[in-house]
Amino acid sequence: MYILVKLLTHFQLWVAFKRVGFFNSSKSSIETPLIIGVNHPNSFLDAMVVGASMKHRVHFITRSGVFKHPLVRMILRSVNMIPIYRMSDGKHTLSNNDATFEEVRKILVKGEHVLIFVEGFCTRKDTLQTPLKKGAPRMLTQAWNDGLDVKLLPVWVRYSSLEDFGKELDINFGEPFGKEKIDTRLENGALMFAINKETERQLEDLSKVYNPKPKTISKALLFIPAMLGVVTHILLFYPLQKLAWKLRFDQYYDSILFCLLAFLYPVYILVIAGIVYSYFGALYALISLILLPLLAKSFVLWK
Repeated sequence: MYILVKLLTHFQLWVAFKRVGFFNSSKSSIETPLIIGVNHPNSFLDAMVVGASMKHRVHFITRSGVFKHPLVRMILRSVNMIPIYRMSDGKHTLSNNDATFEEVRKILVKGEHVLIFVEGFCTRKDTLQTPLKKGAPRMLTQAWNDGLDVKLLPVWVRYSSLEDFGKELDINFGEPFGKEKIDTRLENGALMFAINKETERQLEDLSKVYNPKPKTISKALLFIPAMLGVVTHILLFYPLQKLAWKLRFDQYYDSILFCLLAFLYPVYILVIAGIVYSYFGALYALISLILLPLLAKSFVLWK
């Protein structure tokens, strides 16, 4: 399930985003175990876009409230999500975090990555919310105590809009740091504070990085394919947009719409191709499979 979601996310990023820019992108290929510390402006879409950008397998620390329904819990666990418990979930639930941190330890031992939102909550802001929470430092120091050479990689995510369709996205990777940067002789509280200060410093710097925009195609040239994109996709997009708005729960609209499109757009394309195949044959069905995403992308670029 994890691989499928990653592939669908890549495809939807290409279709639905006007531009996706990367800074220091070589850090996305690191294979040694990492704790990925990310800002959190746009609900679970942040985890999807950063996770899809990493070449190595990623597990995601996620607030426990979304795991309550057994079916939802099964689906979330299948895409590598791990519940974290907060005071708002009830003081009695905090002991469950011991199992969470033990699971993180085992993941890092296997050499995989763990993504955590260092602000601790979805901010819907393009500025870093400090002080940072203690989750990432606790995971990092635990790994060091286990003798693992784990580093923390700060990542800054920025959207040109948190609601508009056809937005731009920047994913800025920092420099992974570990024992070579932090004085591990500090007592535990000071050690976690030092880790957070280095994470904060890098994220503040990354928030000021704007990736160059590629050359754009003339809107005049895009007009006809863009309008064809509207005509061929209106039966899919507008019902899903209205559904996402009804299910938005304030900050979730953008993420819900992205997920609906990521999972249902390939089905839509295949259905259209099947109809074309039944009337015109395999060649035209193949052409429709290729043409429909290109028309959709034309509208996004023209918009």
